[in-house]
Amino acid sequence: MAPKTPIKLRAISPRYNRKRWRHFLSQDKDGILHIEGVSVHELQKRYGTPLYVFVEEEIRYRLKKFRSAFNYPKFKPQYACKCNSNLEVLRIVREEGFEFDASSVGEIILGLLADFEPDQITFTNLYKTEQDIFFAATVGVKAITVDSTEELAKVITVATRQRKEIPIMLRVNPMIQEGRFSTKTQKYGIPYDYMRKAIDTAVDCSYIRLRGFHYHGSYAHSHRGYYLAAKKLMKLIKHANERNVTIEMVDLGGGFPPEAPKVYRPGKYFEPEEFGPDFVKFFTGLFDKAGLQLPTLIFEPGKSIVATAGVGIIKVIAIKNLGKKIVVITDSSTYSMFPDILVSHASYDILPATDMNLRRTHKYEIVGATCDCIDVIEDYEKLPVLEENDLLAIMDCGAYSYVMGSNFNNIKRPPIVMIHADGSTKLIRRRDRYSDLFDPELDVLKMADPYELKKYYNLTRINLERLWAGSDAGNGRKGKKGRK
Repeated sequence: MAPKTPIKLRAISPRYNRKRWRHFLSQDKDGILHIEGVSVHELQKRYGTPLYVFVEEEIRYRLKKFRSAFNYPKFKPQYACKCNSNLEVLRIVREEGFEFDASSVGEIILGLLADFEPDQITFTNLYKTEQDIFFAATVGVKAITVDSTEELAKVITVATRQRKEIPIMLRVNPMIQEGRFSTKTQKYGIPYDYMRKAIDTAVDCSYIRLRGFHYHGSYAHSHRGYYLAAKKLMKLIKHANERNVTIEMVDLGGGFPPEAPKVYRPGKYFEPEEFGPDFVKFFTGLFDKAGLQLPTLIFEPGKSIVATAGVGIIKVIAIKNLGKKIVVITDSSTYSMFPDILVSHASYDILPATDMNLRRTHKYEIVGATCDCIDVIEDYEKLPVLEENDLLAIMDCGAYSYVMGSNFNNIKRPPIVMIHADGSTKLIRRRDRYSDLFDPELDVLKMADPYELKKYYNLTRINLERLWAGSDAGNGRKGKKGRK
């Protein structure tokens, strides 16, 4: 969609505004929310609802902000693909100079499709089959992160069988405690006390190239944990050096909280520039003191990069007054669109996108339309008076949203639109089709016995997508233009 002729816009009402949205959210005189200058009604008209909108410039801003915070000669930030793996997002990440953290073979393939070079990809999954290891090694990834002594034995088996050197990082559980945060009960990594033996085992195999160490940072409450982990890793780096192995890489993982405190309550947000300069000084000092060569330093930000760039546009389809509470039913769902509400008890800021001029006067329970009582988007949200067909904007939903979404109740997952700084838009993932939902099962029936399909003959004679698109209930493209 090409950019529209500019209309007079202003900052959204202070009662709804947040600092992190100011450069891409605005409203017109009627109170209609605009994203990068494009009206939510225009987005609804073109793409329907529910709909994800990703803001390109917000993603680029967060990438640049993180990268510039670390003035380190060998800094190689890697994007944690698992939090948002859309190909268009991955290409932006690559353009901004980030490498790629893959948690599965599927994510390795995504990285290659997004034009990352194999040696820009690390394979950091918790568990890998021999086939996974063979695939990653054959592709030529930068390193395979080995998560246990058992997995190390498996990698050695594959490498020896193929008579091919496999580059690895050993993932360490440093057994640290920082306030309520602890790695002592985490499922990740080789316990610190077992690491020297793991190093020796890796070094003793001529087909293993020990490139570095990895620490699984996750949901950081403060940046203190990274300091503690780096300090403990130094003893292991010295041990590797004694075995004539120069450690090339130290990967301290991710876990950086996004600037969205309502979504990720456990993590206290800290700016990259509050952490980066001091940490680089500390990290460099550790190696200078030990007289060791500086390794490549890797961090793996994910949700802190993309969370604030996501906006969910959903429509009010019914309002029920239950006496003690008013329930607002939307065309969305926690299952298909906001699964982090169910998984991590996330909570989102909700904006009345149809009229931002109105005050918050009524308390609502905002729910999804699935047949499940726990499908609640927000159980106590204060908003203006709402009407059917009003649009709501669910903010900061750019991470762990569509990647975890499901088709529960056989509901189609929403499309994703990328919106650029000039107001032009691009569909970067289409809405699910009904065929996407049923083909895996119908394919099995076709393979098993063609006669089994007789009971579905009506479905094969009717174009369901065309029938649905032509129905008033289904096209979702007749959103209201605004209040009269």
